Amino acid sequence: YFIFKMVRPIFRKLLWTYAIVTLGRLLSDVPRKITPDDPKKIRSLLMYDGVCNLCNGFVNFVADHDTQRNVIFGAQQDHMKLLQKVGAPTDLSTLVLIQGDQFYLYSDAALRTFALIDQPYRSLSMAYIVPEIFRDLVYKFVARNRYWIFGKSEECRKPDPDFKSRFLGYNALSDEDNKFVKDVLKKGIRSSTSSIRTEL
Repeated sequence: YFIFKMVRPIFRKLLWTYAIVTLGRLLSDVPRKITPDDPKKIRSLLMYDGVCNLCNGFVNFVADHDTQRNVIFGAQQDHMKLLQKVGAPTDLSTLVLIQGDQFYLYSDAALRTFALIDQPYRSLSMAYIVPEIFRDLVYKFVARNRYWIFGKSEECRKPDPDFKSRFLGYNALSDEDNKFVKDVLKKGIRSSTSSIRTEL
């Protein structure tokens, strides 16, 4: 009994250490699991509400912290035909992230976008491990009230040539990005229903 009493605190510390290390490894692996194997080949197109201050702020943030230029952007109001072609919502209720031959909505779209940008902000995508039903509840609440909370914008960021090269509508996309968008319009894509449980 005396030996057990001496060993028990050590055993608890080892158990806690193991749990923390295991959780850390799981969380650190999340961004890699939800990022395309080759973001340069599997392009990512983020469709957003062009008059929402929150959405515009998010787009500006992603553009400024995506030094690898993994994400291109398009305002949903200007590209409803593309949304209809892929079968995504056209009611401005959600970000739409088109990635290769799949698209993602709500919190999936936001967190998968975070997984494509630079550290330390890439780590925010670790929230993907939270069950989707809870993530989406928060997302939809904010989305429903975004105009009231954050307001609307009559003007977007004044784009420089580099910024224009990331957006649909300026005729400045790279040949690779233009091909991706044309393929989406021509072939359409399928929605993704995968979850963190199946990916990890």
